[in-house]
Amino acid sequence: MKKTLSSAIALAMTASFGGQAIAVEYNATAEKSRMDLVQYFQAKHPDRPFEDYINGIYGYDEDRRMQWQAEEEFPQYMDFVERGEELFNKDLNAYMGCMVGSDQGVANIRPSYPYFNEDLQAVVTLEGDINRCRTEAGLKPFGWKRGDIAHVGAYLGYEARGQKINVVINSPGAAAAFAAGEREFMEPRGQLGLACASCHVYNASRNARSDILSPALGHVSHFPVWRGKWARASGDGLGTLHRRYEGCHKNMRHTAHKVQGEEYRNMEFFQAYISSGLEINAPSYRQ
Repeated sequence: MKKTLSSAIALAMTASFGGQAIAVEYNATAEKSRMDLVQYFQAKHPDRPFEDYINGIYGYDEDRRMQWQAEEEFPQYMDFVERGEELFNKDLNAYMGCMVGSDQGVANIRPSYPYFNEDLQAVVTLEGDINRCRTEAGLKPFGWKRGDIAHVGAYLGYEARGQKINVVINSPGAAAAFAAGEREFMEPRGQLGLACASCHVYNASRNARSDILSPALGHVSHFPVWRGKWARASGDGLGTLHRRYEGCHKNMRHTAHKVQGEEYRNMEFFQAYISSGLEINAPSYRQ
């Protein structure tokens, strides 16, 4: 589990084998990583159903689960989801026909992300396409971490609730992005020598002071997320996944990458792929 997959060998094969064969090999490698993680968590907590991993730490502590369920009965984020709906509809023509999945209706936009764009040879995220579509329509892009972009993302997530994450790896480029994202997640970094996996795989369910460490499996299902910590600071607790990545890296005393930069996009692609088959339940409340 602690051994990061190497993309160097597979990349070296590019000169010798056809693209289709490489894509199959890469997909098999990514699928093995996904199943290794799923089986790891199932072995660690055999009584927890796979589908419950969308609920993060609330599958580990019954008291906190009850508090969370009470919070979700009248969620603080709903006003901001409605705000996101207003913002989306205000510039509807900029998004519909531009965002992937929009031709099948608003509810199909969020499940289409992240994906690997073969023309760009890069991972494209939901937030990335929100701002691309705005820019192409002559509109001002949103800030990346909070505010309007999180509100629109929360609305699109809310509309997609119940649909399953389904990330596809079917090319050498997509598989290389997965491998890079896996390295970013699994390798120790920063002054403390910690990896994302240190907390969210190997020590998931354990306490870090008063907090419970959440499992990597299912992380992406509930973003943009409403955090009580963020709400206490500003009143608006919604934030994007990359905002959370940045905060975690700073806590690890690791120089944070650029939000929506290649490193975080690849890590989101990795986390989304390993969570394939889980339902989207965005936005959701977290402590």
